[in-house]
Amino acid sequence: MTETDVLSPHATKAIEYLIAIGYLMLFVPFWRFVQGTARNAVQKAPAAEPERAHAAPSAAGWFHVPESVYLHPGHAWAVPTGLATVKVGVDDLVHRLIGPLDSIELPKAGTVIRQGEPAFTLRAGGHAFDVRSPVDGVVLAANEEALSSPDRTGADPYGSGWLVSVAPKGTKGILRGLLSGDAARRFLDAAAEALAARLPQPVGVLAQDGGTPVAGVAREIDPERWDELVRSFLLTA
Repeated sequence: MTETDVLSPHATKAIEYLIAIGYLMLFVPFWRFVQGTARNAVQKAPAAEPERAHAAPSAAGWFHVPESVYLHPGHAWAVPTGLATVKVGVDDLVHRLIGPLDSIELPKAGTVIRQGEPAFTLRAGGHAFDVRSPVDGVVLAANEEALSSPDRTGADPYGSGWLVSVAPKGTKGILRGLLSGDAARRFLDAAAEALAARLPQPVGVLAQDGGTPVAGVAREIDPERWDELVRSFLLTA
């Protein structure tokens, strides 16, 4: 075997270096091409539009309250009907939240009720909702029509939908802590705005005639925990 038959170690290394250099000479232009293509793709790609937040519908005027009605923060109401009598019920918002009632539990005549304490219970969809009394006093009578047809009380919440009549404790300060007139309307509008902020989408949640919430809107907002939503407005959560 001659010297030309086998390459020396130095010759072998030289060949390896030449191959490496050739590889680099080919790789660099290729890499620049790839980088330029990627950069152009990024520049040409349209910027992703930020996800649009769901805009809550205007809620002012969703719920109404007559001038003569005094509202409790727990959404019960009181209306003086004489020198020694007050009628009590629940407001428009409560009926819209819960929807048609299955039954109502009202205190019997002679029962003492106290402002801010649970006075009666509304039942719907397998849940019971306590409502706080707006006044101090003694129950004179329960609305028998409301007891026999609880699902109809929401049609006229401040009229035929009253729940109990009460002899207030004393004649002075019987309406203390309650809201009426503009203050009552502002209170309901604020509650409506709080509710509107939780609407998942207007479709199916708002009625088509005027855009007010459908009856039972709490179930539409959160089918699993709608009862907790109702109690948060009744201040019994």
